[in-house]
Amino acid sequence: MLKSMTGFGRGEYEDEKFSATIEMKTVNHRYNEVAVRLPRFLNPLEDRIRKTILRSINRGRIDVFITADYVNDGLGTIKVDKALAAAYHNALQEVAEAAGLEYKMAEQAEVLYLARCPDVISVKEGFFDVETIWPQLEQALQQAIGHLVAMRETEGGNIYGDFIKRAALIEEKLLKIEERSPQVVEEYQERLSERINDLLEKYNQSVEPERLLQEVAIFADRTSITEEIVRLKSHIKQFRGIINLDQPVGRKLDFLVQEFNREANTIASKANDYTIAQLVVDIKAEIEKIREQIQNIE
Repeated sequence: MLKSMTGFGRGEYEDEKFSATIEMKTVNHRYNEVAVRLPRFLNPLEDRIRKTILRSINRGRIDVFITADYVNDGLGTIKVDKALAAAYHNALQEVAEAAGLEYKMAEQAEVLYLARCPDVISVKEGFFDVETIWPQLEQALQQAIGHLVAMRETEGGNIYGDFIKRAALIEEKLLKIEERSPQVVEEYQERLSERINDLLEKYNQSVEPERLLQEVAIFADRTSITEEIVRLKSHIKQFRGIINLDQPVGRKLDFLVQEFNREANTIASKANDYTIAQLVVDIKAEIEKIREQIQNIE
């Protein structure tokens, strides 16, 4: 089944001690890249989160946003930096003296002020084991992955339908080219015969029929597009097989569509016919639409 590289997924978990919300979005990318933004206390789980995601998503840029809160049963400790508090107190007095003011501040007010000064009071949390919350976090993560993959599969199904339609259009144009190809040689033979006869009449000369047939044969060989038509038909058949594979196929399709273009360009350059050239233009337009869609396939 085809999967798009764009999608969004969300997962949540909540109990009395832990809650987490995970949002994931993916966009087109040549390779597989994961960017995780999470609370600092979950940093030890980042590698595990990446590996879990990569088991389900094979290509694209994946942005993961995690918000989480927990209740720590371990007792935290509060530390007061007495030296720093004293330094702030002395600094306040120096500021007052520099301004020519008498330093007066109620003791309670100064204590509250100093407590709010940076680094005077710091809180050290008790030990927290992230392993105890991994099952809950993984539950939210799997939920987000499931929603994301479902969206990518839905979009992939839409692209699959578009691929089938455009492959059929290319085959339709290719059939017209195949039918037109023999007529090109016949028309060349008629034009060549008329020109030669006109010249021979003018100069009262004659030409051997074998010579005329030889020239026509050379033209037919030079403008033959049979091999290119056969190869393009084969590529289309291979294309249909690949898009039905149950695995990432974006890179394979990207390579194959280059072969589509190569055969179409060769047909246009060799055919030496306006009608065929116009049909090739239509084919290349469909190929380009396929190529644009392939950029969004996993």
